[in-house]
Amino acid sequence: MQFNKAQIQDGVVKIIEDTIHDWDVDLDGAIGTDTKLVADLGFSSIDIIHFTVAVEEHFNRPKMGFNELLMVDGKYIDDLQVKQVVDFLDTKLNNN
Repeated sequence: MQFNKAQIQDGVVKIIEDTIHDWDVDLDGAIGTDTKLVADLGFSSIDIIHFTVAVEEHFNRPKMGFNELLMVDGKYIDDLQVKQVVDFLDTKLNNN
């Protein structure tokens, strides 16, 4: 099944909203492409792991290789924007 970027972004935002539902997060508006998981939403490393699992389940694609997104030069990245996740998923889901 192919997904367009809007469908991917909607799915990612829904997963984020479900994740932070019970958190005390003060958003200055809607979650958008520039929203950062750590800086803006308060994700911890375990939250990011749960998020990646939820994304794989949502799109029914296990083992998408999130390490390619989360690691650069053998080190974990400090933060991640929604648009980075969407671009990564667009490539993985649509074999671009």
